[in-house]
Amino acid sequence: MFDEQMMLRFSKKAYADRLDYIGVGNNDSSRFMWTDNKHIEVHIYEIFDGTWSNGFNKFFLIFAVEADKDCIVFKDLFEQTHNYEFEQIRTPKLQLSYLVKIGILTKGFISRINPNSLETKIGDESTFSSTFTRWAVDFANNEYTSSKSSLEKHNLIQSFPTLNKKLFIDKYRFNDMLEIIKDDQFTDEFNQCLFAYENEKWFLCAAGIGSTLEHLMLLTLTNYGTQKSLGRNPTAKDYLKAFTNKPILLDSRQQTYIDTLFRLRNSVDHHNSGYTSKGICDMLLDGVGSIFNEYYLESLSKSSN
Repeated sequence: MFDEQMMLRFSKKAYADRLDYIGVGNNDSSRFMWTDNKHIEVHIYEIFDGTWSNGFNKFFLIFAVEADKDCIVFKDLFEQTHNYEFEQIRTPKLQLSYLVKIGILTKGFISRINPNSLETKIGDESTFSSTFTRWAVDFANNEYTSSKSSLEKHNLIQSFPTLNKKLFIDKYRFNDMLEIIKDDQFTDEFNQCLFAYENEKWFLCAAGIGSTLEHLMLLTLTNYGTQKSLGRNPTAKDYLKAFTNKPILLDSRQQTYIDTLFRLRNSVDHHNSGYTSKGICDMLLDGVGSIFNEYYLESLSKSSN
């Protein structure tokens, strides 16, 4: 019915062009689900809609979930939804609930859907390609509006979320790091930091990344066999001091950089705007990458000797 790869290519370009038009820079890419190396699975369901008086009653219910590669899942649900009960439903969210009710979808799957991607659009097979492209533009608009509103707020006290994360960090740039380190505890700690990041829990994210920085420094020292120099219950100062000794021998600028990272983790509070807090967490994540690249990788050659 359609050329999947061509549609994905055109739609992703329309999505990217819209973000470029809005003025979104590379530093803001984590606010958007379909940027950088991130991929989505787009679900397009043909459904019945009896609200139009001109007799046109085919619509597309479209939404996206995170995936390992870009792809389209198409389902013809016209017959399953061609009934009075579904005809009375007026919102895409309630249409999803109906599909759960009749066993097409599960509640667990619903929780993975990006709410900014959820739309119902009029169309049929002849307009499928243009409809999909319009959806991609609307998706970009919705993500921008939603994340902008959220990040402009100061960090309000609220319950911890379990669904509908709002930011989409590029996890793929960390995959190689986690694969090389191969430490289950470190991986679990780091993934929890990413969970907090994606749910905009900046205080938890900053504190967590600070702990993973210490853990990564500990793993580095362990590779050198010098971890005992930390003593009992080491603090950030102890880790920094250990890095100034042989064999690492930090210079003054490197000391200042790592010390700054530890100070940054204590800088997130409820008076900061979302933009400020997110920026701090971005710098901390960059710090994890820097310590991994500059010090941990070098230590591997010593641990293998």
